[in-house]
Order: sequence, then C-alpha cells, then structure tokens
Amino acid sequence: MRPRPAAAISAVLVVVVLAVFGGGAAAAAGGGMVGVDGTQFVVEGGRTIYFSGFNAYWLMMMASDPARRAAVVTAFRQASARGLNLARTWAFSDGGDQPLQSSPGVYDEAMFQGLDFVIAEARRHGIYLLLCLTNNFDNFGGKRQYVRWARDAGHNLTADDDFFTSTVVKSYFKNHVKTVLTRVNTLTGVAYKDDPTIFAWELMNEPRCYADPTGGMVQAWVEEMAPYAKSVDGRHLVTPGLEGFYGDGEHESKELNPWGIYYGTNYVATHQAAGVDFATIHLYPDVWLWGSTADEQATFFRNWTQSHIDATAAYLGMPLLVTEYGKFLWKEVGANKTQRNYFLDLVLDAIYASASSGGPLVGGAFWQLLLDDDIVAGMNNLRDGYEIILAEDSRAASIIGEHSEQLAALNGQDAEALCRRASSHRKTRLGSSLSCGGGDTLELLLRMLLTCFVSLFRSISSFIVHKFILL
Repeated sequence: MRPRPAAAISAVLVVVVLAVFGGGAAAAAGGGMVGVDGTQFVVEGGRTIYFSGFNAYWLMMMASDPARRAAVVTAFRQASARGLNLARTWAFSDGGDQPLQSSPGVYDEAMFQGLDFVIAEARRHGIYLLLCLTNNFDNFGGKRQYVRWARDAGHNLTADDDFFTSTVVKSYFKNHVKTVLTRVNTLTGVAYKDDPTIFAWELMNEPRCYADPTGGMVQAWVEEMAPYAKSVDGRHLVTPGLEGFYGDGEHESKELNPWGIYYGTNYVATHQAAGVDFATIHLYPDVWLWGSTADEQATFFRNWTQSHIDATAAYLGMPLLVTEYGKFLWKEVGANKTQRNYFLDLVLDAIYASASSGGPLVGGAFWQLLLDDDIVAGMNNLRDGYEIILAEDSRAASIIGEHSEQLAALNGQDAEALCRRASSHRKTRLGSSLSCGGGDTLELLLRMLLTCFVSLFRSISSFIVHKFILL
C-alpha cells in the first residue's frame, strides 16, 4: 500500500536524522575508554569528546525491579533523543530499605543486577556513565552508615567524619570499591573495570568534613583511595567528587565560597592528588546563597565558574566538569520556569564558551532528570524541586538539546589543534600524549557549519511535517 505523504516524509526524515546524528551516539557507544590529554577528554585515536549530561541517581533502584525497568529505558531514550551522552548515577546504596550493600561485604544480587541493566542500557543508547561509589550525606547510607557498621562491630567511633580516618571503615570502603569495579555484568559478560560504557568512577558524592576545615582529612583520604581504585581498575578515570569549595591550601580562593564558609575541602590541592584524572564542581547559587538577590546570585555564578576555569587551567591542567547544576523550582518557594531556563542558558553558555575555545570546562550534567509518574509509579516521590521532565518541559528540553548539538559538533577534534588555541598548560593522563603541531582549523570550521545545518534542518523538517501531516 502506498504510504500517506506524512508517513513517507517522516520515514525520510528519520533516515536523514540518523545520518546526521548517528555519529555522536556511535562515538559514545563504541568509542572505547575515555582518557585524558591535558585539559581534554579523549577517546581512542586521541580525539576529543565533550559531555552534555544529566543526573539520575535512581536508575539502579528502579532497574532492580524488573517491573520498573521501563523507567530506565525511557530515561535513556529521552536523553539520547536530546543528544545527551553522559549520565551520573549511584553505584551504591549502603544499608537501609533497598541496599546494594546490606552490611560490609554483603550484597543484594537483585540490586546488582539492576546496575547491570543500567550499564547495558546506557551502552545501547550511546550514553556514558559516571558512577559514584558512596555519599557524604545520609541518603542511601553514605559515610554515616559505614561508621555505624564499624561501631556495631565494636569499634570506638564517635563522629561521621571518622569515615575519613578509621582504618576499619576505610577497609570497608575499599572492599566496596573492589567489589563494584570487578563485578562481571550478568547481561553483557563484561567486567565493570573493562567496560568502556563507564566513563569514570567518582569516589564520593560531595565530600565534606567539618571535623577538619583545613581539608587535610579529605585530602589524605583521596590520596589513599584514588590510587587504590586505580590499582583495581587501571583503565577508567577517577575523580574525588568535589563541589569545588576552596580551603586553606596553596592557590585556594576560599573567599569565593558561599558566605565564606569552610567545607573541609581544598579544590586545587585535592585534585592534584595522585590517581585523580579530572576536576568537578557543582553549581547551586540559589540554595548556597539562600535569600540573596538574583543579581547577587548571577555575580556569584560568574565568579565561581570563572575562578574554577582559571584555577584548573593554571594549577591542574586537567578537564573540568560541572557534575551537578540546578535551579530550585517548587511551588511558590523557588524560581519560576523562566528564571530556571535563564539559569540553564547561563550554565550551558559558559560550558560551550570554554569548550569551543579549548578551555578546561568541557561538559556538565544537570540535576536531575525525572519522568512523569504515569510512566512508572513512584516517580513523583523522587521530585525534589530540581527535576526536569523532558517530555513535559519543552523549553528546557530545547535549551538542553541545542547545547548538546553544539558540543557534539566539537567532538572528534585533534587535541593538537586545541593545544595551540588554549592558554592552559597541559599534563597528560591516560590519553594519548599529544604535542602542539599541525592545525585542524578547517575541521573545526566544518563542525561549526554542521551545527548550523542541523538547526536549519530541524526547522525545515518540522515545517514540512506540520504542513503535510493532515494529508
């Protein structure tokens, strides 16, 4: 039967869109392990890759129940359709009602198989994973649960921050690291430590230490744990998971911390620890400066972002990711969507400005991607005021999708070309060692033109489908 015009046009558009965008998904799905060369992430062949990402801490939890796995599939499908190529999620759940690790060294196989499913689906959708190994906070257990386990075993620990110094607690955590990194995926047969779908390991979500505001305790912990993770898995990248707060160390700018408060971390010094491959910051100006004006928050945003770009280039020579950013949007208390979308524009423009000029800020991940409760029951319980539901929030989805296209157009550059344009000094970690040499200016220009073509193509295709959809 001859197809209706709309159906025929749609079929053609699908073919063309796949041809235009297929390269980005293929790069994420089959580009091999991500490495670091100077301030750039690179894949096999020393070609750059940039990350437009999202947070979805709930993926393993949902996937542990086969009846709810559709939520994971839908989330990855929606993210991939907007060009997102990185998901940050939890590879831990310490104790509690739905534990991955119910007690030290004791693991729930259903939860682990949920994580297996997440990794397999991420690869199928061309999305890399940044997997976090524990939490600074009480949610899903974190350092408090580790300390409680040690106390229950008879060890005299008095504070949550003993997590960073107790030999027993550190042995518990090392065992968790080894167990996760050496896990063999029951769906793919590939050990986690050998799976290129995994972009990197994050030691802890937002480590803080009020017991030692100088940052020394966290520093020593990272100096022990990062090399340990590398001893188990020498192929993947490792990052501490810092929010970016400055401390007392050399080259720190603690006056830039929200309200000037100490959080027990040193941004520069800790990222200089052996085994650390890239830097991270988080960005929540409305919450960190609660009660401040929009102008004050904007000023903080500019200073915070630029100071970390500058410090990373000058003292670290490694890539930088904004692994969490968000704007509180909840009832009458938070911002409205117009303000939230303006914030998205600010963050994503800053990322692109750095990435397109060869700077160290080369990607980010918004907090957090959720689905409508109609997809899988229980999603509404995960709302925290920061959620973005792509299928319902067309403007936010458009902003994020356009940014993903811009970054994707920068993928695949030779780091040599960036070396000449960027003013940052370089240190090689895990990636191919590249030196400044011949140029790729024409290649960069062609990629920028491709971005323009993609935007024009989408506008034209949307018009055609709308014009003939009723035929």
